[in-house]
Formats: sequence, C-alpha cells, structure tokens
Amino acid sequence: MGIGIIGVGKKLADNVVTNEDLCRFINTSDEWIVERSGIHQRHIATTQKNLDLALDASAEALSGIDYDSIDMVIVCTLTPDMLVPSMGSLVKMGLGLNNAVVFDLNSACSGFVYGLWTAESIMLSSQRTPGRKINRALLIGSERLSRMTDWDDRSSCILFGDGAGAVVLEHREGEKGIIANYVKNYDDVNHTLWCGLEYKPNPFSVDDVQEKMSLTMLGSQVFKFAVHAVEEVMEQTLEYGGLSADDVDFYIPHQANYRIIKSAAQRFNQPLEKFQISIGTTGNISAASIPIALYDAIKEGKVKSGSTIMMVGFGGGLSTGASLVKMW
Repeated sequence: MGIGIIGVGKKLADNVVTNEDLCRFINTSDEWIVERSGIHQRHIATTQKNLDLALDASAEALSGIDYDSIDMVIVCTLTPDMLVPSMGSLVKMGLGLNNAVVFDLNSACSGFVYGLWTAESIMLSSQRTPGRKINRALLIGSERLSRMTDWDDRSSCILFGDGAGAVVLEHREGEKGIIANYVKNYDDVNHTLWCGLEYKPNPFSVDDVQEKMSLTMLGSQVFKFAVHAVEEVMEQTLEYGGLSADDVDFYIPHQANYRIIKSAAQRFNQPLEKFQISIGTTGNISAASIPIALYDAIKEGKVKSGSTIMMVGFGGGLSTGASLVKMW
C-alpha cells in the first residue's frame, strides 16, 4: 500500500513586486539581487490573508475531488493569520471539508517535506489500526512572509514572497507513491535564522522580554548550512529509496537561492535542467515554495505520471528533509 499525489494547486499573491520596485526604497539594484539570489520579482499580498491564498490553492488541488472524501488537512506555515483557530481549522471551515481532522505544522522552509512525511505516517498507520481511516489528505504550504520581513534589511527583504501550494494525497493498495523520506534537524546555536514573537505585557512577570517580530538572517551561514544539509538529505533519501541520483527523473528543491540549487546539481552530477527553478518569479515562499515548484513542473510538462521525483527542503530550525515520490 502507498500514498501518492492525485491533485495539485497554486496561488501567488496578486501584487507583483519587481527588483526595480524595491530599489525605490532600499539601496540595491536589479543586478545585485539577481546575482546573489536569481530573483527578478516576487508576489506580495496587500489585502489577501494567508487563508485566502491557502483556500485558492486548495480549491484548485481539489478540482474534481469530492470534498467529503478529505479525511485530514495539514497546513504547513510559519505565518498563520491567527494562533487560534489554527489555519487547518480555518481551511476546513472555509472549504466545507466536513469530515476532515486538521492541524498546523511549522518547520519553516522545510515544512512541506515534514508535512508529507507526517501525512504519510498518519495515513499508513490509520490503515493498520482499528478506528478512523485516513484515505485522503489535503497538504498545504501557505505563507505571508511579507508579514515578518524586515523591509529595512536589504540583504533579506529582497528574498521573500507570499503564496500557497497544495496537494491532495490518497492511499491506494498495491501502488507505491511515496518511496522514501528523510528529515533531520540541527541546533541553530548562532541564531542563523531567527524571528521573535510579540506578546502583550504580563503584569505578573518581571522577566518578559519582547522579541522583535521580524526575521533576522545571517546569509553566509545560511548558504553554508543549506549546501551541506541538501547534500546530506539527498544522499540519505536516495539510499533509503534504493536509487541513484540518475534514477530520479526530476528534482523539486526549496526555492531559496539559485546558487544553492546549482550547487546541488553539480554535487550529484545532474544537469541543471533536471531541477525546477521557479524562484526567479516567486522568490522564497518558505513552506509554500516546494508545492508551488511542483505545480510549475507539472504544468510545464517536466513531471508526468510515472515520473520519479525528489523534493528537498531546508530552512529555519535548522531543519532539512527530502522525499522521493513516484507520481501517479
């Protein structure tokens, strides 16, 4: 028995912000941004909420699928609209997914891979034990990173965008879908990727320290971590799946930086053409970047039924993970 993908959806925020737009209020240039990241533009929400993006991507992924057949919703995000209810609860209510159990998952830019690993585990476990069976799940990566971006920091604000991607997963007897997963965490002792959370002052506490609720990033350390982590999880996932790098038809990496993607291709002696590159028009959308890139690869005809793909994520935590999937 296996878990595979039967639907995909995507939604980018409506407002396109080019590199030239950013040059109007920060000291940078199109050439500087492209050289360091490969990004030409990103989508920044103005009136759309995270929920709006998640609902639109999910509705497309669910096209032609009975909403009442969805047994579980997992929303991977680090920028929810609110803490309670969860984004999963809001998606369930917004789409009318009457039979779904729901929750959120935050593993930053690795979130979608962690979500895929979690969903597969729950779905397979439910088949082997008495009780409720989880046969179909909606897995969403959705972010409004513009909420936590430091727009005065030219080294980081150029990178991020807003959007959502979604997939529908299904359990089928006798078919393999997900071949192997591997996830790993490293301690971020140097605060390489860090964002605080603001709470209301507590009248009973004398040690409440209000952290700044905007992202700080040590770019060179992130790059070094990402190059090492991607290499490690790709090797381990290939080993667990019993495949070589050449056996993978197409790679779907987290869209953080063009140079990181290029480094992974070179390390595994794979042509860059086997790697989806969507970052130029989307920027880094954290947990949404992999499902959005998967959607693009499918629509561009690079990934088809029967393709063996590898999805690779890395990000805050520090976290990293990869999944091998046979597309149905």
